[in-house]
Amino acid sequence: MKIPDLTTLIGWLAEAHIDTFELEAQGVSLRIVMQGQLEQAVRRGNGSVLLGAWPRGRLHRVIANAKGTFLTAHPLRAASLVGEGDVVAVGDVLALVRITDVVYEAVLADRDGQVVRILAADGQPIEKGIPLFELNVRKSRYLTSLRQKKWKK
Repeated sequence: MKIPDLTTLIGWLAEAHIDTFELEAQGVSLRIVMQGQLEQAVRRGNGSVLLGAWPRGRLHRVIANAKGTFLTAHPLRAASLVGEGDVVAVGDVLALVRITDVVYEAVLADRDGQVVRILAADGQPIEKGIPLFELNVRKSRYLTSLRQKKWKK
């Protein structure tokens, strides 16, 4: 790859608001990290890194929907439901809130995005309405264009 090709690639990444880009081919790897941006590699469910990156968006907080004890994993399983860097979709279970010994409430992702931070510790008592997760969510160009059209009339 030549320098003009890299310059073009970096321009495309900047236009798409992509902070980190990785490429592996034929034993050669290329990694571009935009200066001053938060690195966010996209992870698959099995923990392997997907080539490319989650586009930079805005932060969205997922809040607790019940009072109880915050759990990052199901009581019968050792692995956490999600971790920082995981990509989630609307409806994915992010964590559990133990309300009583036998009653659990699922904390669901209400947006597609990437987990940036887990704001509560495993086993921590929590109140309804406190933020539990920060997600990097994509900006919706479609909604923006609809709003612009609506106000232009």
